[in-house]
Amino acid sequence: MKKVYKVMSSVALAGMIISGAAWGTAQAATQPSAKAQSAVSERVTQEGVTLSVAKALYDGNHVRIELKRSGKGFDGKLVGGEIDKKTGDYMRDKGSISNIKMAINGKSINEYGGGDHAKRPTLVWGPKGNDTAVIYLTDASQLGGNLEAFPDKFQLTAEVDLEGYKKPFKLKIPVQKTAEKPVVVKPNVTKTSGNVTLKLNKAALTSTSSRLQLIMEGYKQHPEANQDILFDFVDDQGHIIERISGSGTDENNTKGDMYYDFVLEAVGKSAKSITVKPFKPVVIDDGSGRFKVDANGEIVKQYIQELEMTVSVKK
Repeated sequence: MKKVYKVMSSVALAGMIISGAAWGTAQAATQPSAKAQSAVSERVTQEGVTLSVAKALYDGNHVRIELKRSGKGFDGKLVGGEIDKKTGDYMRDKGSISNIKMAINGKSINEYGGGDHAKRPTLVWGPKGNDTAVIYLTDASQLGGNLEAFPDKFQLTAEVDLEGYKKPFKLKIPVQKTAEKPVVVKPNVTKTSGNVTLKLNKAALTSTSSRLQLIMEGYKQHPEANQDILFDFVDDQGHIIERISGSGTDENNTKGDMYYDFVLEAVGKSAKSITVKPFKPVVIDDGSGRFKVDANGEIVKQYIQELEMTVSVKK
């Protein structure tokens, strides 16, 4: 039997585009090379269903884990569901992930930063086929100064709730940072458009991901101009660089600046740069707060060209 969940309004969804993906789902990242991954044999079986950790990667930018489901008794995909067109409710099948809890060396990720929500790691997950979930975990070290980063080596504990099953599936996953040294670039580029000032502060590049830190200066001083700004990322050949995860907060500094932390797919081998393309989604003028979409169902965007910034990624 499907369980029903209310879909958030488009206004709430705007924030989710910044901080992660709706209902825990995220865009699956580019497949890392075999050398960069750790083989993990951890598995748990309950009521005829087995969850097993096939791969674990920590490249310094984020942790990426592949979780596989096997057995019988479940209905639909491990990640996802569908929206009821009549009611707007979100329908999740038996055996689909409803929640994931994480702990590092026995310490819940919700306790990082002393329990402060703005200093916690970001956790998102997404599908890879019907029976595999890709989990992404990113520390909050880019959301301000002197924030806690993940250690180079740690024990990760995951408690995964599946729809229709009473007990969570508990898995222990050893994690160790890869030997690859990331390329760190500090472009220190600042652009201004009206009351909006945006700084591209830092980029960390590996063969498996790219991580960008953006700072929107004076965010609290001009909220009407700064709010609702979202971002696309493209390389110098015009290819969209998919976002793995992202978060933003203005709570970790006294200046009222907004710190953004985006983890993206790794750029292609022939790419020479990444361009940040800020935009505002067009809202339907009917008081509903819904986004306007085109014929393909994509959000209509108003790009702010004055704020576009480019960072070189040539190694």
